[in-house]
Amino acid sequence: MVSRAGAVSTAVVIAVGVVLAAIVEEKVLPVGPRHRPVAAPGPARGGARHTPTSRSTERHKPVSPAVLLDRQVQKLALSRRGAAARSEYGVQTVASPVVRQSRSDKKRGWVLGTEAIPPPDDSTAMPEASLFLAHATGTTWKAALAGSPDFAAMVTEAPASVLSDGERAALRKFDTARSAPSEKAGGTPLMLPWTIGQSWTLVPTDRGLSFDGGDGRVLAASAGRVYRLCSSSPDRGLVLVIGDDGTATEYYQLDRLTEVPDGERVRQGDYLGHTGTDQPCGGGAASRPLVRFGLRGADGPVSLDGRRIGGWTVHDAPGEAFAERDGVRVQAGNPLLNFGIDVSSSPSPSPSRSKTSPAPDPHTAPRGVDAQT
Repeated sequence: MVSRAGAVSTAVVIAVGVVLAAIVEEKVLPVGPRHRPVAAPGPARGGARHTPTSRSTERHKPVSPAVLLDRQVQKLALSRRGAAARSEYGVQTVASPVVRQSRSDKKRGWVLGTEAIPPPDDSTAMPEASLFLAHATGTTWKAALAGSPDFAAMVTEAPASVLSDGERAALRKFDTARSAPSEKAGGTPLMLPWTIGQSWTLVPTDRGLSFDGGDGRVLAASAGRVYRLCSSSPDRGLVLVIGDDGTATEYYQLDRLTEVPDGERVRQGDYLGHTGTDQPCGGGAASRPLVRFGLRGADGPVSLDGRRIGGWTVHDAPGEAFAERDGVRVQAGNPLLNFGIDVSSSPSPSPSRSKTSPAPDPHTAPRGVDAQT
């Protein structure tokens, strides 16, 4: 009897000890959903293996070469053109540039692209924009904007897969274009960017000129090579046409862009797009479809003030835009008749003619330098 009671007592003591040990273990090493041990990686369904990730692993994921190049071009654009953009836009700080890699040769490590510093939301200024070339050496990129010391050398070195011979010649001229020469000095004669014989309304903007009206078809003011900026979609973007003298005409706020690929030539008077409200490079909200028009050299915008375009001498003074011809002045807000570029054979308009000239049928109307009114 005594031995049996002792055995029972011993069993009770052991049971209590086990319970106490479990309580202590739970306090020291709590077990719950947040503290379950992670099983070793093994095959999952379908043969795939699951590898646990952590925040530190995600933070240190390798960045693709394309992203690295975008970042480098953004820094380069801000360092070289940021001050000009701030002055143009009248602001203290500007947004990060929109970079587009237009064409690349991954095997040789070359890229041709564009960048544009967006205007603020309350501005109607043309975006500060340019082209760039980049070459990868190992894990680093060398990039240069048009107008910078390294750009000319890179234009020469770039492979034919990135630059055709025709583009190479055009970009060399663009790289050295610092101002728009007059027609008498050998500059490209310009037409207004719509069908000859139509009257469009002159709209004032912060810089450059804007136009709307007619059939809405925007035409190339000069022959040259076409490039899209700010958008990888072929039917939208800021359009840059690098003319034969190296000066570029630029067209913003278009839609239904030409199907001509980037880098190919367009003739004077060729279709570029329709007036619209699209602003992929940033800028103030558009209240109506129009085209913003300007000139650009390698080191920045070129003033239109005093330039003869479409038979008119245009003036783009701060706070005032107008065009004049033979003593007739057309103020902003009034229609402007496109005479083409052969001004010597174009009759002088009267104010009433400028306002009442009928718009030709867009399907039969003449275009370009071969059709003069």
